[in-house]
Amino acid sequence: MSRADLLPAAAAAAPSPALDPVALLLADKRSPATKRAYAGDLRDFFGEEPGPGVVRAFVSLPAPELALRLATYKATLIQRGAAEATVNRRLSAVRSLLKYCHRLGYAQSDGRNLVESEKAQTYRDTRGVDLATMRKLIRLPGKKGVAGLRDTALLRLLCENALRRAEVCALDVADWRESERRLMVLGKGQGTQKAPITASRPLANALSAYLAAAGHRDGALFRNLDHRPEHAGERLTPNGLYELVQGYGKRLGVPQLSPHRLRHSAITAALDATNGDVRRVQKLSRHRDIRTLTIYDDNRHDHQGDVSESLAALLGS
Repeated sequence: MSRADLLPAAAAAAPSPALDPVALLLADKRSPATKRAYAGDLRDFFGEEPGPGVVRAFVSLPAPELALRLATYKATLIQRGAAEATVNRRLSAVRSLLKYCHRLGYAQSDGRNLVESEKAQTYRDTRGVDLATMRKLIRLPGKKGVAGLRDTALLRLLCENALRRAEVCALDVADWRESERRLMVLGKGQGTQKAPITASRPLANALSAYLAAAGHRDGALFRNLDHRPEHAGERLTPNGLYELVQGYGKRLGVPQLSPHRLRHSAITAALDATNGDVRRVQKLSRHRDIRTLTIYDDNRHDHQGDVSESLAALLGS
């Protein structure tokens, strides 16, 4: 069955200018990354950029018909070889659309109990890199020139505070309170509410040295130092930060190094430093669910490996 078959016959109706459900749903999301993800997932479901008429015709279907469409779409994703997390994310986008339209009175179902998600294991590998590698990493940029000072501050910030790359790139100069050694961070899912983190003295020194050399006193904290005039001075993007970290990783012989892997590294190192105190480390990681930290702690210990070694000793060589 093609993706065109997923749409109701009424999809050919002219789009209604009165209500664009997808545009309203996206406008309800604050994060640009969330907006992009939802837009892409819904485009994949409908097989094209969905017009208002197409969407309203879909959401107005009775629950049994919606369940059939979602089951068919899920089967299509599995046939395409999509990973469990991808299947779940795309189904979630459609459910969110139904929930939003149900609240507006345009959908007969709010999206619940229509299709089962895939069983997916999150945070399978949380080990990141070891402390020795992190120590080498933060020394690689050096302390000469704006680029070296910026990258030293960036890498220290990632390694010491387990920030997400979007959180780093969203920082403004005004978010840095040097006298208090405080950074105001716009966390994931926090709307416009920023939360303070306390910078270590080495990080505070690195940030102050970078800002003194860079000379900017407002706007984005971390900026693009591209030699091309049309890009120089712009806010460093999440993709730019990813490439920056990956570049330093290659120099260390760790080609798959990324900001998120450094986040894993920082959280794991923090659990080691606090003897597995997940409640204290939760403040660093800003994970809402403390159970996520227990996954890190389990991976840190490798209980399965320990038990296997014990069995091997019992069995003999």
